[in-house]
Amino acid sequence: MATTILIVGASGELGMQLVKESIKRGFIVRALTRSEQGFEKLKEYTDDIWRLDASSERNKLHDITSGIDYVVSALGKSISLFNPTPNSFYDNDYKANKNVINDAKNHNVKRFFYVSMKGVDSASEFTIPRMHKKVEEELEKSGLAYSIIRPVGFFSGLNDLIIMAKRKIIPLIGDGQAKTNSIYHGDLAKYIMTTFLDLPKLMEIGGPSIHTREEMAEMIKKHIGGKIIKMPTALAKVGSGFSDLISKDQFGHKLSYFTYIMTHDMIAEKRGFLKFDDYLQRVDLNKIK
Repeated sequence: MATTILIVGASGELGMQLVKESIKRGFIVRALTRSEQGFEKLKEYTDDIWRLDASSERNKLHDITSGIDYVVSALGKSISLFNPTPNSFYDNDYKANKNVINDAKNHNVKRFFYVSMKGVDSASEFTIPRMHKKVEEELEKSGLAYSIIRPVGFFSGLNDLIIMAKRKIIPLIGDGQAKTNSIYHGDLAKYIMTTFLDLPKLMEIGGPSIHTREEMAEMIKKHIGGKIIKMPTALAKVGSGFSDLISKDQFGHKLSYFTYIMTHDMIAEKRGFLKFDDYLQRVDLNKIK
């Protein structure tokens, strides 16, 4: 009998790759997305698409895991400074995932895979990692078998810097010497679906190469253009506090965590194949606005 898998947050960058990798492996895919645009993207890959807001439409979410063997959640609010999305991090990250976890418990799903983020333990004072941590805690106490995957960050998470580079400025917060090994979301999806039931309960994962933030900014400059401008950390923190007073998209929460990751090492086990320099060569600049 074929394996059935629910991909939550299926129309996002990572979600779409998870859908494609699941189909390659012969899984029957059910997909959850909130938007009409996401629904249109997913129609090519599956007929079993649930379109709803998992944080607020619990009545529609009921039985979404019925007949499902495994759930993989890449669900969460966009952290892009240029991509405003409805609802708060509490709603989109914590509440929505909690509702899916509860349904998975009711239907005895065999295993729940949750893509969290590195930093949930060390940076819990920030809203974004704190919401991911709350989801992890819900999963840990659910009684479900689970795996939590914490990537250090995605190449696509640096698309904001590409957008700014197109506008001729590449901002660096602090001295630019913090290191990271971000990973291509396609590599992460392939790793999850290839390793799958052999994944541990908790793992932190990064890409194949470690760079300083300044080195990555130099790569962006080489491929896109723009001028690198270093911004004092204190100034960025002041800006993030002011932003939440005027923004409806929790911009300050995004900027405060962006400041943190730009000024702290974010390194994990090396996996994947695509390097950041190669990612920049293949990125479609017309789609990054």
